[in-house]
Amino acid sequence: MSNKRKQTRRDFLKTTGKSAAWLGLGSAIPSIVPGSVMGQNAPSDKVVVGMIGLGWRGMDHLRDVLRRKDLEIAAICDVDRDFLLNAMKIIDDQMGLDRVWVDGSGGGMRNAAMPPKAVEGYADYRRMLDRKDIDGLIIAVPDHWHAKLYIDSMRAGKDVYGEKPLTLFLNQGRNLVRVARETGCIFQTGSQQRSAREFRQACEYVRNGRIGKIESVSVGIGGGGRLQAVPDEPAPDGLDWDFWLGPAPKVPYNPQRCHVNFRWFFDYSGGNVTDWGAHHLDITQWGLGMDRSGPLSVEGAAEVSPGYHTTFTSFDFTFEYPNDVKVYFGNKNKGGVTFKGTKGSIWVTRGENKADPEGIFEEPLTSSDIRLYKSDNHMQNWLDCVKTREKPVCDIEIGHRSVSVCHLANICGMLKRKLYWDAENELFKNDKEANEMLERPERAPYQHMGRS
Repeated sequence: MSNKRKQTRRDFLKTTGKSAAWLGLGSAIPSIVPGSVMGQNAPSDKVVVGMIGLGWRGMDHLRDVLRRKDLEIAAICDVDRDFLLNAMKIIDDQMGLDRVWVDGSGGGMRNAAMPPKAVEGYADYRRMLDRKDIDGLIIAVPDHWHAKLYIDSMRAGKDVYGEKPLTLFLNQGRNLVRVARETGCIFQTGSQQRSAREFRQACEYVRNGRIGKIESVSVGIGGGGRLQAVPDEPAPDGLDWDFWLGPAPKVPYNPQRCHVNFRWFFDYSGGNVTDWGAHHLDITQWGLGMDRSGPLSVEGAAEVSPGYHTTFTSFDFTFEYPNDVKVYFGNKNKGGVTFKGTKGSIWVTRGENKADPEGIFEEPLTSSDIRLYKSDNHMQNWLDCVKTREKPVCDIEIGHRSVSVCHLANICGMLKRKLYWDAENELFKNDKEANEMLERPERAPYQHMGRS
């Protein structure tokens, strides 16, 4: 990126009086620094990024990044050495190289033996935040690490593409929005359905009354993972288990808890209610025009099937929204999002939407109709906004409001009673126990707001 854009951000931080400093963790862990040669210095119109989290979703992002000509990758990070080395091999293969650079000193920065434009690898993300040459970070880590990493990154002056669900518990979201506004961070929540034509079209036709007054929305997702218990064991060599746990409670390593399966434990995620719910309830909010608000109440039931997991495997919730709209959210509903109005219905899922009557989509929208934010590529939209400083299609406030609906469902399922929600103040009405569940203890020194 050009010096002009970087100077603009520094000026903003200076004028707001906000420091780019962030809370350090308790003890440093060694950094592994492999890398691959990326050629000459990047042109000024390229965005220079680092990547944190190299599991299956992070690797999707890495392959996407390597295909882009307007983006340069400078560093990658993961607490699992195998993930880090696998990513380095892909980078080397992509660049036609047959070597991986490793700095065994643990220093975490370039050494004399490394080329000047190597991609550097880190086990400790804090070392990456110190780098002034990185414009933004692409973060794809387990949910319990989202808030801490997002806030540290924003306070370090980085723009962020952060995976959904935005938060592990609801109160983290308002803190994230506040820090984003204080720092001027361009934050794209990874709810990529906002950048898919079929979802945008469905929501535009709903918002413009093409199926009449909306009476209800049906949202269907899977019930979630079921795990069988296996014995605890020593953490694999190369995985810093304590750092992986971060703000979550300290427990012995178990292979069922780590990596992909983390999402089936409330310590690290919210199950499919937040994992897929953050996608389809996001579209529900978009279609209803509720990106800055939320439901009035939630009721329903949820169950956890026998097994080692703790998140809900079966659930059926009903949200009441303004204007007498009901949203039915469950694992037995038709997959996707179905908007039902007085004149018809629109169903949408990935790659497909259908209207009833069939001719609804054949009547084009007019210049006087509501048109929603158009993005045809979620990552590209973020990169464009990093350059223009405009808000992206799924700005952090939207990501917060959408996953808040999911958190309300999980709290309702735990308490087994109807709850009334004050969306403006983001509190339950007259329910102390429910309000206490809007946040959780976080293990020191990994608290997302740096509390001692």
